[in-house]
Amino acid sequence: MAAMSSYQLGANARKQSRLMMTLFIFSVALIAAVIAALASVRMTSDSINQTEQIMVNWQLFGLVAAGVATVIVLTSVWKIVTMGGDGAKVAQALGATDINELTGDPLVTRYQNIVEEVALGASIQTPQIFVIENEPGINAFAAGSSPDNAAIAVTRGALTLLNRDELTAVVAHEFAHIRNLDMRLNLRVIGLIHGLMALYVVGRILMHSGGRGRKGGAQILLIGIALILLGLLGAFMGKIMQAAISRQREYLADADATRYTGDPIALAGALKKIGALSQQGANKVRHDELEEARHMLFAELSNKMSGMLSTHPPLVKRIQALEPGFDPEINGWPEIENAQ
Repeated sequence: MAAMSSYQLGANARKQSRLMMTLFIFSVALIAAVIAALASVRMTSDSINQTEQIMVNWQLFGLVAAGVATVIVLTSVWKIVTMGGDGAKVAQALGATDINELTGDPLVTRYQNIVEEVALGASIQTPQIFVIENEPGINAFAAGSSPDNAAIAVTRGALTLLNRDELTAVVAHEFAHIRNLDMRLNLRVIGLIHGLMALYVVGRILMHSGGRGRKGGAQILLIGIALILLGLLGAFMGKIMQAAISRQREYLADADATRYTGDPIALAGALKKIGALSQQGANKVRHDELEEARHMLFAELSNKMSGMLSTHPPLVKRIQALEPGFDPEINGWPEIENAQ
């Protein structure tokens, strides 16, 4: 029954992710069409019939739509390329330490063995392995645009507070992100959001340069205002879509992790320990870089981000998907020493 539930959860998460991405791309296309319409529509007066008609310059419509799309695509590609896809570089930028610098630590050795075992079971090459030192809370992340350049990192708190089965489940969750190419998907969404923000910049330029007594200045000014408003609105909607996709990918990674390990209770146990630390206000991060990359982490850092902009599903819902019937008000959170 648990296996069937995880398959259903995974299928639903994939379906929802595809739907959200389709809606986002459609929204971008709609924005391009609206801006093109503003640029190509003219009101003309018929002096004979004393009527006004709406005329559309379809050639101009096509050129403007293509121009807007080009700005979005080129800016998006530039952002994706500059962010890069090398997991090891991302991990180091987020303050993680390569395990080759941590030889002789039995917890690190256990962790390395777990990563190699999960890689074998998931039929993925072993990623580069990192530890985020001086982080007493429980968390982890995967980085890299493909399995060939992937990296995985866990906090020191995850090594010390999780038992072997729980740590294996967390590692399997991150492997699911690697196998499902979630980092690549996230890069593309970030790129699109950046492309939409470029429309805002173009709009500002048009507002400052247009409408100064030149022919068609009023329409240029109108297009500039539209670019600003639609760029901001598009970027905001993009962040909502990004968060919605991220929440579904977390459910998918949880479901796939249980298929890799065959042990949903272990993953639920790791999430419960995170819940216990959160109740103590202890599952925080000390690296500012990790705070900025919160969307990449195994667990939400706090409850500050909720609703549409939350990148993770509620912790209790994730646990209940793995262990139906769990209720923290009835079952309580596990006893765990406060992370120092």
